[in-house]
Amino acid sequence: MAPGVELEGRIREWVRTEGVVVGPEFLRVDGFLNHRIDPAFVELAGGAIADAFAARGVSSVLTAEAAGNVIAYEVARRLGTRALYAKKGRAATMSDPLTRRVPSPTKGGEVELAVSREYLTPGERVLVVDDFLYRGLTSAALAEMALEAGAELVGFGFVIEKCFGEGRKLLSRFGVPVVSLVAVERMDPGTGEIIIRE
Repeated sequence: MAPGVELEGRIREWVRTEGVVVGPEFLRVDGFLNHRIDPAFVELAGGAIADAFAARGVSSVLTAEAAGNVIAYEVARRLGTRALYAKKGRAATMSDPLTRRVPSPTKGGEVELAVSREYLTPGERVLVVDDFLYRGLTSAALAEMALEAGAELVGFGFVIEKCFGEGRKLLSRFGVPVVSLVAVERMDPGTGEIIIRE
């Protein structure tokens, strides 16, 4: 089930007015979503993603540290389940973690993601959630870890999709729903305009 039209409009308008274009590929949302957090926005967006997957029997909401943590928490809270985030780097306390190396578009280089097998177990019904869908590499890595653990992947949920990154195409191979609340067609660094698919 898709979020309501009025709710979608409110979320899109928030991103359009509060987001800051810093390049043709980069949209800063750290004023309300992933550095300084606006609880009202997170409640709207988290509720919309949770509503979209309410009938899918989600038992675990999985994200990557750290930008996705807040939205994953809210989605999990709304669905009455737990949020789990893949740590950047392997903690010494993790025994036999599931790991993947992924490129970091914002920081450059690669980062290792690690999830404890203790918390991602066979039979879990996993929803992968993040703030952005761009190239889809991090979300695909999370999905692969869930499948390696013997869990069932039920979908992907994102606040903002940068359509020009073709992440949706990469994630389509998993054969599960991909939901994004705001689909950005392009961004103009000169004018700061964010062109959003209605």
